[in-house]
Amino acid sequence: MYHLIARSQYGLLVQILGGLITYLLLAIYCHNEYKEKVSIKRVRELRTKIRNEAAMMDEADCVADNVTYEEEDGLHAKT
Repeated sequence: MYHLIARSQYGLLVQILGGLITYLLLAIYCHNEYKEKVSIKRVRELRTKIRNEAAMMDEADCVADNVTYEEEDGLHAKT
């Protein structure tokens, strides 16, 4: 965590626990995939991988939406 967002005691606790959970998940991932400790290099690679997959999913959703609209248009009778 680079900076704290919350100002209340409860909010700070939630943010700290969220950071710890994130770190533990990263540690498990790095150990299982690369057999090494968490490093900024691996965090950056994972961030890039997630962004690329999200972009691919967005593109797939756009293509699926266009197909759906074309199919709906085809259901109407031509006059």
